[in-house]
Amino acid sequence: MAHDDEHEVDEEMEEQIIILEDEDGNEHEFIVAETFEVNQRMYAVLMSADGSSEEGFIFRVEEKTIDGVETVDFEAIEDDAEWTEVEKVYNSLLEEDED
Repeated sequence: MAHDDEHEVDEEMEEQIIILEDEDGNEHEFIVAETFEVNQRMYAVLMSADGSSEEGFIFRVEEKTIDGVETVDFEAIEDDAEWTEVEKVYNSLLEEDED
């Protein structure tokens, strides 16, 4: 699901329902399962809001101000080097959670 989407910033991002549109124009609802930082950039793990899939999707989180309104943009990670680094950090976080 490689789509950028903007949302107003919420103090409790983890409790938000995020709606992303896929390549075919279909909308899908997600919740923010986890956020983490890599090289001073924020990333979010999005999970299906209806529980239909256990697979998560990792997006880069970009905070922006548009016309005085703070928004959050979920951007697909398309750079292989960035993805490798993010995946390594996320996997180490998962290992820490298992301990």
